[in-house]
Parts: sequence; C-alpha cells; structure tokens
Amino acid sequence: MRSSRFISDCIVIDINDEIKSNVIGLRRESYLKLPDCIVAATARFLNIPLMTADVDFKSIKSTEVIIYE
Repeated sequence: MRSSRFISDCIVIDINDEIKSNVIGLRRESYLKLPDCIVAATARFLNIPLMTADVDFKSIKSTEVIIYE
C-alpha cells in the first residue's frame, strides 16, 4: 500500500528548545496559528524549504516558503 510506504519513510522530529523559541517568535511576528508556526519553525530548524498550498505562509520571511498552486 502506497500510504504505508510513505508513512514508513517519514521522520518524526521532536519539538526541542530551538524549535519552541522559533515558534514563539513566529507567533509574535505573524498572524499564523500555533500548528502552522510549529511546522514553519521545524522547517527553519531543519534548514529546509517549506512546501505548502496554504498562502498564509507567505507572511513568513525567515524561512524559504514554496507555495504549491
């Protein structure tokens, strides 16, 4: 099954102090909700672009955001 293979390839990243600090900063500087800030802060921590179809992420300047249309 394709979905189980996809899930088995995923890596779980624990929320550490650096990610928490980034979440707090993002909440202060943007109107994003907490779950979105956690996703963005994790992408920043991993130094990877954030690919999303959610245009609300355009407000984040400190992380590379790729909007999928």
